Amino acid sequence: MLIKTEGFVLKNKKYGETDSMLTIFTRKIGKINAIAKGARKPKSTFLAGIQPFCYSDFVFYKGKSSLYNLSQCDAREIFYCIREDLDALTYGAYLLELVEAVTNEGQTNNRLFNLLGKTLSMLANKDQKDFELQTVVRAFEVNLLAYSGFKPHVHSCVNCNQSNFKQIKFSHEEGGILCPKCFTVDPFASKISETTVRLANYLLNKDILEIQKLKVNEALNNELKLILKKYIMVHINKYQFKSLDMLDKL
Repeated sequence: MLIKTEGFVLKNKKYGETDSMLTIFTRKIGKINAIAKGARKPKSTFLAGIQPFCYSDFVFYKGKSSLYNLSQCDAREIFYCIREDLDALTYGAYLLELVEAVTNEGQTNNRLFNLLGKTLSMLANKDQKDFELQTVVRAFEVNLLAYSGFKPHVHSCVNCNQSNFKQIKFSHEEGGILCPKCFTVDPFASKISETTVRLANYLLNKDILEIQKLKVNEALNNELKLILKKYIMVHINKYQFKSLDMLDKL
């Protein structure tokens, strides 16, 4: 059975002497693992479209095993500029790791697929005037969580649904903000400012293309970054991202 679909290459690993094992986030059949036979040969027709970040049209066939076999690959966008810039490469690798972590094999997610495409395009053109890299990454994180079923509850108290209060804490375990009356629900809840909560809500309600020039105070961005980092670790159950070590050094 032949399957035609577009997709983003999340990972490319050596498989045997001349083959590659690919992890691809496709529009039609979700995340899959596929073997690209002969892809490591110098004259392989697959080379251009199977590197990480590549957005390509794929044709797969599937036999009796659970693995797909790549039959044809035509690159639409290779995002070469991402590979030429250290910041873009590192943050781009982080986005791919996040997508791989939250997606289940064979389960489609068109909103996340479109979000990844828009964000990679922005990273590839990040040298444009007034582009705010950190704002874009925070927006990607919070919307990835929302599109994957882990949307943080930031419009009212996650425990009692009250919304009129000044002091706020964020409970990673409960999945959202707590009002003073509910602080005892999670004694390990983190302090969070009202402004950071408003920022999270704003990013959740805007298309990522609309916020790429949004300037956010560094301290505010860092507070949301730390909140989301722990939230991602708790709810995605992934505690180590290879790219995060590099991100912390940038």
